[in-house]
Amino acid sequence: SPPLTALQTNTAKKFFAKQVSFIKSIAQVDQAPELDRPEVAFVGRSNVGKSTLINTLVNHSKLVRTSSKPGHTRLLNFFNMGNEMTLVDMPGYGYRSKAEWGDLILDYLSNRRQLKRLFLLVDPVAGLKDTDRALIEHLDQQAISYQVILTKRDRLSKQEFEESKKKIEEYLLQHGICCYPQLLISGKKRKNNQEMIDQELTRVKWAILYAANKYV
Repeated sequence: SPPLTALQTNTAKKFFAKQVSFIKSIAQVDQAPELDRPEVAFVGRSNVGKSTLINTLVNHSKLVRTSSKPGHTRLLNFFNMGNEMTLVDMPGYGYRSKAEWGDLILDYLSNRRQLKRLFLLVDPVAGLKDTDRALIEHLDQQAISYQVILTKRDRLSKQEFEESKKKIEEYLLQHGICCYPQLLISGKKRKNNQEMIDQELTRVKWAILYAANKYV
């Protein structure tokens, strides 16, 4: 995909420098805040790096609590982004937590009119798991727009990452009816150079703005 323009880059960085604050956590969809702002939500298997990504996006190391314990996030957490957008951190799925989070996630995705796009985080080290495929199938059946973000790219060599990315892209091309075609990437500084990581993060920011119609 073509690189972002200077204007797109500046717009994305400026927006995500805005003040961000916690709104509330909910255990049932009817407890969700009544807001007219556009919402974007983040979902993925337990420990895929979801909380870390949200904290990095808003440059706030402790906004979303991270835990090494699988299934730590059992609630939907809502965050106010500059009074213009709501970010939603969804429970991690996988392991044995499905009974506790399943209905909450599916109810929210199917009924939340403010939701503009779901960002599905996938760990390229593990690749797509059955739980990911089941969620993708549900999203397509419900006609819910989603986009995949590959996390933890620093855990793989460049070749390993490209191979994993290709497999995931091929699956989405065949099965991902409502999937936005562009795969996004995130990862910490390790084997990668910082400039590339910054560009990838800015691309994620721009995708969020674009999904929420906040890019003008």
